Amino acid sequence: MTEIRLAGSHALASGKTPDNALQTLFISDLHLDPARADTIELSLQFFADAKGSQALFIIGDLFEYWLGDDAIDPGYNKIVDALKAVSASGTAVHLMHGNRDFLLGERFAQRIGATLHRADHIEVLIGDTRYSLLHGDTLCTDDVDYQRLRRMVRDEQWQQGFLQLSIDERIAQAQALRDKSREAVSSKTQGIMDVNDDAVHAHCIAHPNNALIHGHTHRPADHELPASSPTPRRLVLGDWKSDHALIARHNGTELLLEKYNGVPCG
Repeated sequence: MTEIRLAGSHALASGKTPDNALQTLFISDLHLDPARADTIELSLQFFADAKGSQALFIIGDLFEYWLGDDAIDPGYNKIVDALKAVSASGTAVHLMHGNRDFLLGERFAQRIGATLHRADHIEVLIGDTRYSLLHGDTLCTDDVDYQRLRRMVRDEQWQQGFLQLSIDERIAQAQALRDKSREAVSSKTQGIMDVNDDAVHAHCIAHPNNALIHGHTHRPADHELPASSPTPRRLVLGDWKSDHALIARHNGTELLLEKYNGVPCG
């Protein structure tokens, strides 16, 4: 299990530490797409505001699609430059895979100066508080068809075969998978596509923490978990809209679920 240790409020040096130097940011489900210029502009503003933070965790689905590090859309160049600027400012940038950008690789991570985590689950220790990070799709166990598809596309052999295709062939296959997914989603209830309570409880039992942070479901909320859970909170991050996003921010003292609308939080 990957554990990342960060400083908490006890590390403040009075009068010497910038206001955002100990903040840690958690975002998910940006679904950036060159066709959605407004969301890209909001993300560029966010990345500018994130510079100088202690750390930035991107917990999956940074992009709407990713066909391989050798097939990056030129429309993403501004995003690449913005993320490079975040890491160059001294902010530790951490990437996790989502269900749309699971082919993000080391080449891309190195290009932006980020650490890529291939595990579904990592833990972050901020001062004396510990948080469990997941994209969130592994908790949606009621969606059996999706879990079957997930196992297929996360298989190393399948990925190697896909990346050996020409870019045009990858585009065609990815479009076919998206069409199939849309068709399947149209016939499913919303409950099936949300997290399964038993899966959440099992994760919290296996990895007791101060909070579980995830995205994927596009249902942002700060849930208080049952007393039987060793993890008291579940923070669900929001998908990014044209003018706002629900993110999590640790200000050095506490973990907050906040609305970002182009103005720095806090």
